[in-house]
Amino acid sequence: MANAPSEVAAVKLGDAHRDERGLMGKLALLWLLVLALLLVLAYDGVRIGITRFRVAQAAQDAAFEATATFRQSRGDRKAAYDAAVQAVLDEGLSEEHLRRFVIDPETGAVTVTVTDRASTLLAGRLPFLAPLTKARSTETAPTASP
Repeated sequence: MANAPSEVAAVKLGDAHRDERGLMGKLALLWLLVLALLLVLAYDGVRIGITRFRVAQAAQDAAFEATATFRQSRGDRKAAYDAAVQAVLDEGLSEEHLRRFVIDPETGAVTVTVTDRASTLLAGRLPFLAPLTKARSTETAPTASP
């Protein structure tokens, strides 16, 4: 009879562990999914940052080049616009990304606006994160006197 209680105790211990079967596997899978989501969001964040930097650089370069060309060409607006477009193209963007080009008639200062959208894996597909993928930069370069 001394063996009976120990057998019962072993069965009860087995029942307790039977409910936890697969729990560690499920937790490991959950952590892997969370880690994958964080990696995708980090990648998207880097892509958004690079796009914003590139757009800001393109706008700054376009404004500077257009102003310099406008001054050197003694007021040729077409040459200034072409210089701005070329600066945007040099940054790896297309001409369509140059959204606004304005020359102040009084000061000769050039204002340009450049836009782009970051190519992301997840952020662009989620409505609440989609606005973060849009990059827009407006730069003004005053005309320096010669």
